[in-house]
Amino acid sequence: MSEAREQVMAAIRSNLDPNRGEPSPVFGPAPCAPTGLETAEARSARFIEMLESADGHVHVVPDEAAAARALAQIVEQVGAHDVALSDAPLVQELAAKLEGVKTFEGYADRDRLVDCDLGFTAAQKGVAETGTLVLLSADDRHRLTSLVPPVHVAVLEAADILPGLGEALGALRDESGALPTLVTFITGPSRTGDIELQLVIGVHGPKELHVILLDR
Repeated sequence: MSEAREQVMAAIRSNLDPNRGEPSPVFGPAPCAPTGLETAEARSARFIEMLESADGHVHVVPDEAAAARALAQIVEQVGAHDVALSDAPLVQELAAKLEGVKTFEGYADRDRLVDCDLGFTAAQKGVAETGTLVLLSADDRHRLTSLVPPVHVAVLEAADILPGLGEALGALRDESGALPTLVTFITGPSRTGDIELQLVIGVHGPKELHVILLDR
């Protein structure tokens, strides 16, 4: 057995030893809650900054009419002809105003979803600290629609942006303290460093992410 393999196996045996006692802390104390995000304006600004730093695109709009126009502009920009939709009411409302584009229920037609150009969903929460979208399966049948098409567009209410991940997780818990069965966290386009340690965009999911931020 090689020396490196022996070291790995020894570490595994050590961690499996029932008599080893409590593990020593590795990561240090829990991080403090993010600061400077006490106002809605600050949270929106940080969310936009962090999402754009992760190669996402944010389109700030004041109402549904402007959101529909932003969606149409994105569809035209990426050259989408077949658009998959989640079942969120706001998604359905905005998509109904698209012209010259075919739309379908992404959760109901998986074969068509594989070949479509764009997926459009809602996001139930945003995390300002990281520019992360939080999607809940209980509120929006979004799972494949947000992950399979090469372009993902999400609509998010600015009022639903929370300071940090801790606040977001707290807001998701029900009265018993339990989290939803399925929660999807999205920060920028899909990316991986598995291929020769080179960062590659869009290998395991959308290569482009747009957020329509509805700031009323």
